[in-house]
Amino acid sequence: MPQLRQDLITGRWVAVATERARRPDSFTQAAKESVAARDVCPFCPGHETMTPPEVLAYRAAGTAPNTPGWWVRVVPNLYAAFRLEPDGQEHQDGRFWQRDAIGACEVLISSPDHRATTPLLPRRQVEEIVQSYVDRYRQHAQNPALEHVLVLYNHGRPAGASLEHPHSQLYAVSLIPPSFLDELAGARRFHEADGECVFCRTLEDERQAGARVIFENEAFTVFAPYAARTPFETWIMPRRHCASFGDLEANEKPAFAEALQLTLKGFYEGLNDPPFNYYIHSAPLKADVSNLYHWHLELIPKLSTAAGFELGTGIWINVVKPEDSAAFLRERIQKEAAQMA
Repeated sequence: MPQLRQDLITGRWVAVATERARRPDSFTQAAKESVAARDVCPFCPGHETMTPPEVLAYRAAGTAPNTPGWWVRVVPNLYAAFRLEPDGQEHQDGRFWQRDAIGACEVLISSPDHRATTPLLPRRQVEEIVQSYVDRYRQHAQNPALEHVLVLYNHGRPAGASLEHPHSQLYAVSLIPPSFLDELAGARRFHEADGECVFCRTLEDERQAGARVIFENEAFTVFAPYAARTPFETWIMPRRHCASFGDLEANEKPAFAEALQLTLKGFYEGLNDPPFNYYIHSAPLKADVSNLYHWHLELIPKLSTAAGFELGTGIWINVVKPEDSAAFLRERIQKEAAQMA
């Protein structure tokens, strides 16, 4: 019998209808054709002049900015949807309201290697990627004109990646996006009713249930949420209550890198490297929500398509039980963790 499951945080309903689907392992992607690194890739070493000047780089001592010798490089997005302007303007004509899109868009290049996605990198390099996320988040959090910072990763053309060279993106914007307002409203309702963080409650409930937990280390839990919207939706959440990603502690960075890389390795090996998006949900910069919000990473593989029902109702139909997707990934991640230990 299909089920309707309610997300505790937002109150959003999700339909779980496995009768419409196949086995979890049938979502494995077909083999991809090998694509050679193109000479014109602007993210490859030696092509630094093809991007705007770097705003951050971890590089070998003695190498000059905007030259080879880096292992992580951050540059402004050449085609930015938001721009940092000193004086933003807004205009209202009756009920029609517009304002300048104030903000910053950056590209965080994961590695000089054109073809080394996160699952294939050395763990130390993944820790450096995490460090670049934190450094740029903290930099933009100091700007009083900004309200929110979102770090995201698009993998594969179906997920919106326009360039093959692995890279993350950062958006620092002057408003709080609607999805965060929904989360905040749900978190506030729960805190007022129950006196605790709804994310902490969700994490504890998932750990006690166990069936949807995929991986844990000393600082992070990876799980398939009870009301997962899509097949294999996966969350990574810190076990320590913390509202802002910018407050990630030094001793937590290796654990976050481990959880992220092993999760992506599970997708890479188990589903043959499917396209996916992940994004870090963190508290808005100016909101006083430290007691009720809890930052986390959400990973959504592109294994299904939102159709008329989803778009018309806002209710997602998930054709794989989260318990099944968790078991599938848990088995593969345990093998990877054992091999990497």
